[in-house]
Amino acid sequence: MNAYVKAFLIGGLAIPTVLHMLKPAAMPWWPDTVTLGIVFGVVAMASVWKTRKDREMNRRIWKALKASARRLN
Repeated sequence: MNAYVKAFLIGGLAIPTVLHMLKPAAMPWWPDTVTLGIVFGVVAMASVWKTRKDREMNRRIWKALKASARRLN
């Protein structure tokens, strides 16, 4: 859960705030910056979830391949 919270805070709080500050004509805080924050935060959390699922699947596939190789020997 810690990784999801970090991803949401970085993606949903830090990035939109930086974008808000860097834009020549500042975006209004509501709804533009807040909406960007929510969307970026959810996308960041989905990225963490997908990365963890892919890592778990790769581990399972590798484990199955090693078990199959042991059975052939």
